[in-house]
Amino acid sequence: MLVYTGIDYHKRTSTICFIFPDGKKDVKTVLSENLVKELVNRKNLLVGIEASCGVNHVVDQLKTAGINVKIINPNKFRGIGIGGKKTDIKDAEALAECLKVNFIPEVYHKGIGARRLKSLLRIREQYVQSRVSATNHTRGILREYGITINAGAENFWDEIAGKLEQLDFDILKQKLTDMVFESRRLAAKEKDVEESLKILLAGDPRAVYLQSIPGVGLMTTAALLAIGDDFSRFPNAKSFASYLGLVPSESSSGDKVRRGAITKAGQDLARKYLIHGARSILIFSNENSQEPIRRWAFKLKNKRGMNKATVALAHRLSRICYNVIVEERQYKKVI
Repeated sequence: MLVYTGIDYHKRTSTICFIFPDGKKDVKTVLSENLVKELVNRKNLLVGIEASCGVNHVVDQLKTAGINVKIINPNKFRGIGIGGKKTDIKDAEALAECLKVNFIPEVYHKGIGARRLKSLLRIREQYVQSRVSATNHTRGILREYGITINAGAENFWDEIAGKLEQLDFDILKQKLTDMVFESRRLAAKEKDVEESLKILLAGDPRAVYLQSIPGVGLMTTAALLAIGDDFSRFPNAKSFASYLGLVPSESSSGDKVRRGAITKAGQDLARKYLIHGARSILIFSNENSQEPIRRWAFKLKNKRGMNKATVALAHRLSRICYNVIVEERQYKKVI
């Protein structure tokens, strides 16, 4: 008989609720660093734990010890919890009760490879945000003195040295020079992360399949593999596009079905890169191209405008990405 075990996990302490086959409950609070030790010697456990920061490492350890673990979606679980004031004990008890009645809004547990890719992508995103913030601050400060730099990153790096020389305030010139130096350092770190991503993806044939698709480069490939992980868990390409938040939202009542903007569900990283890739196709490709996907995209652009065509093309690219991975083949110029 199973012992249903709910864990309210936190950084320092965690609360555990056991529900035994005879219906009795046992609740205890332990240091989070001792959580695995508390559970490994118990038998017939079915563990439920909310998805949160640091949980994946705990789940890895529990699964290695042979314990059946389910990660529960906290957004869906909040509507299930026991009434009254919120406490860690009540949360742990509610998790155990959900396991007992088999009412579990479960979250997929990604493999270590996908989590490593995602971590590197998050680090690079932080570098990008810091670099862009620094360059924008530099532009803004220079404009206060009537000094402007043409739009675009390339123009910034080409013009910044000469623009700084126009300042007649040496202290400010030095501080802005330091900021520009920091921006260059961050740009170099971005490149370093990209090289690390190339190394991680070098032995993965799925990366080759994805990068054969127009508009899909290194960053899009890494984001898709980090977020998708095991693509067999998606029943079809439409389901994968929905997971990325690239399908229309819906508001229906009775016979009326209203479609709106895309849902933007889930994590935005892969969706953002797919939209960037779609936009690059529409901006830089030849409108007279005979490739079906480009011809379709330009036809839609002329009919519905740039923005809608970009999102629609990103949606179509997501489906193609799913298909080439599931079918284990490179992209062919036929849709």
